[in-house]
Amino acid sequence: MSRARPDRPATIYDVAKAAGVSHQTVSKVLRGLGGMRDETRERVEEEIRRLNYRPNVGARALARSQRRRIGVVGYETFESSTSKVLRGISEVAEGAGYVLDIVTVDPLGAVDEIATALEQINGTDVAGVLATSPTRNVREALERIRFRMPVFLDVNGDMESDSAGAHRSISAGMVMDHLADLGHERVAFVGGPRGWDSATSREAVYVERMAARSVDARIVGHGDWSAASGYEVVKDADLGDSTAVFVANDRMALGVLRALSERGLRVPEDLSVVGIDDIPEAAYFSPPLSTVHIDFTQAGHVAAKSLLTLIERPGDSMPVYPRSRLIARASAIPA
Repeated sequence: MSRARPDRPATIYDVAKAAGVSHQTVSKVLRGLGGMRDETRERVEEEIRRLNYRPNVGARALARSQRRRIGVVGYETFESSTSKVLRGISEVAEGAGYVLDIVTVDPLGAVDEIATALEQINGTDVAGVLATSPTRNVREALERIRFRMPVFLDVNGDMESDSAGAHRSISAGMVMDHLADLGHERVAFVGGPRGWDSATSREAVYVERMAARSVDARIVGHGDWSAASGYEVVKDADLGDSTAVFVANDRMALGVLRALSERGLRVPEDLSVVGIDDIPEAAYFSPPLSTVHIDFTQAGHVAAKSLLTLIERPGDSMPVYPRSRLIARASAIPA
């Protein structure tokens, strides 16, 4: 194995050579990023210890100041999907030589306040802006500002345009198709917070599909994406003669399952339940939750690559978001 010369400290290139990887891989390990096999990470970490490698803090700070930057509009949330999207963005940006400047906003806050935060980004030397919080208020704030750099609004790949140009949720269509295949005609709906593009789009697809069946839509309420809100919406809700409940995301579906159980309703024998997102815990709900899998990390990759295309290769075709897929589990059975 290669060893650093005794008259100088080990470098990142010494570690890379000894571990049989690229220096970019060593850099990822040092920053705690993913995107590699466990055995590769362990091998790199072993060589870091063996060679007694210590990062040159001064050099890293200088390099960071010289690297290009991307402004990211984010928000604080309990959703694991958000951290996955940011991780995906970070992996692509760092690999392309960019660092992230993250500005946190309240996506449902006042448009003026969001616009003020965005103006702060516009006054910096970032190469582009990536908005990860697609709400009506964020979109309106973005439209108010004349940005000096490219801007990309991430939609996680859950939106497609119909013939009239309106955006429709792909995952909601999958849920409604799945329930129809199982013979469920009378479906209740638990929506997400008003103002969120994804919540609005999923509800619109539900309403359209129910209208196409000549069956009245039964929107029992709206939550805030949390399990607690799903529980509160359903615990006293009039579900009528519904045979299934479509919940706009998995965490709210967890609360819905609890509320139905307390009401003495069995899932799936009395009511089928389906969510969206396929969070890691969904397979371990009781019963395991049928849902739509959205690859948020890969969606983050696509969002970052899309912005980099606008920055570095304007006019090139944009990358395509990964296709979502339905995951059928025990919470939904034939009507």
